[in-house]
Amino acid sequence: MSAAPSPDDAPNQDDAPGVDWSPLWPHWDRRAALAPGAGAPPLPPRRAFALIARAAEPFRAGTRFMALPDVRFYRDGAQLRAPGDLLPGAEDRDDPQHYLQRVRERLDGARFQLRVAHPLFLDYPLWARTRALLAPLFARLGLPALPVEASLWIGDADAATLGLRLAPRHVLIQLPLLGACALRSWRTRPAPGRAPAHSLRARPGEALCWPGRHWHELGDEDGCLGLALRVPVRGGDAMIAAKDALADRVDAELGADERVAMLDFPPPRAQRGATALAPLARVAAAMRTAVADGELERSLRAGWLERVSACALEPVPVPRAPARLRAGDEVECDPRNPLLRLREDAGWRWAVAGHSFAMPDHPRLDRLLAQLRSGEAARVSALCGREPGRGVDPDLVAVLQRLYELRGLRRRGDEQDA
Repeated sequence: MSAAPSPDDAPNQDDAPGVDWSPLWPHWDRRAALAPGAGAPPLPPRRAFALIARAAEPFRAGTRFMALPDVRFYRDGAQLRAPGDLLPGAEDRDDPQHYLQRVRERLDGARFQLRVAHPLFLDYPLWARTRALLAPLFARLGLPALPVEASLWIGDADAATLGLRLAPRHVLIQLPLLGACALRSWRTRPAPGRAPAHSLRARPGEALCWPGRHWHELGDEDGCLGLALRVPVRGGDAMIAAKDALADRVDAELGADERVAMLDFPPPRAQRGATALAPLARVAAAMRTAVADGELERSLRAGWLERVSACALEPVPVPRAPARLRAGDEVECDPRNPLLRLREDAGWRWAVAGHSFAMPDHPRLDRLLAQLRSGEAARVSALCGREPGRGVDPDLVAVLQRLYELRGLRRRGDEQDA
C-alpha cells in the first residue's frame, strides 16, 4: 500500500482552487464547453495518485468483482482483466510521473489508461474538497436528485485506447490534475472522416464538460492524471431510484420470507384466480401500504436530505473513529459541513456530510442548534448543562457526540482530518 501523504500534500478545503463554472451554464446538457480555473489543479496530484494506488492495491493479486472502488486498466482498446503489477504499487513511491514512465516501458510505448471509479469515499479530505468544488455549480443549476459519480484516472490513452463512446444518462465533466486531456464530440454517431462538432483541450485548473447524448472520444496528453464526474440528467434513472426505494421498504416488511412460492401447476380448479396468487398479492399489498402510509415518501425525503449534505457526491466517507466528548471539551461547528435537519413525525432527522440520524424532539434542541450556529466555540458542559448542580443532559450530549462523529462539529485541539 502507498505511504500516507505528507502534511504538506494534505488538502485544505479552505484554500482549494476553484473552477469558473459560468461558461457552462448557457450550454449545460446541450453542447461541449471549457470552464477556466484558477491555474492550479483542484485536488493535489500526489494525493490523488496515492488514492489511486490505495484503491488498486487489492487488484494487483487478481480481478475483484462487485467491489468498490472499481479498478479498470485499458490498453489498445481493450480492458485487461488481470493487470497485476501494471497497477501502481510501492515501487512508484506515490509519484505519478514515475508510474507513467514505468508502465510505458513495460508496455513498449503502448497507450494505456487506469481508471478508478468511486474512490473518494476512502479519503475524506479529497471527498470534501471535491464537494466544495461542485457546490457553486449546483448552487446555480440545482442539485441532482441522484448521486454524482466520481472517478480518478491516470494514463496516456488516445482515442484508440478508449474508443468512441456514448453516455446518454449523464453530463460528463473532466478536470485534469497533471498533463492535459482532449475531447472530440459529435452530435450523432460519426461517419469515418467526419469532423467533430467540438474539439477542446483542458489543462490543470480547467474543466471540460459535454452532454452525455453526444458521441465522444477522449485522449490524454503528456501523461494525464485527472478527476472525472458523471452528473445524472435523465428522468428514467429517477424512476429506477424510486422503484428501488419501494423495493427496500417491501423487503423490510416481507424479507424474512426468502422462499419463492411454488404454486400448483396446473392449478386446482378451486384455487384458480387471486387465491392462487396469494404470495404475490402480499407483496402488492405491502407496496400499497408503503405508499399509502407515507413510509416511501419519508424514505425518499431522508435520502434527499443526506444527498443535499453530500452535494450529491456518493458514496460518502465513513464517520470519524469514535472518540468520546467530555464535559470540558470545546466544540464548534465545522463550516465545511453544515448541519441540516428536517421535521420527521414527532422528532427531527439530522444530516451531516452524507449521513443522517433521527432525533426525538427535545425542549432545548432549538437553543442548542442556535448556539452551535453562532460560530463560537463552547464547552460541552455549557451547551448541554442542566440547572446548576445537576450535571449535563445525556440526550443533548448524545446529539453532540453524533454530530462530532459525522464531522459536523470539530473539537479544539484535534488535528485536521487526514
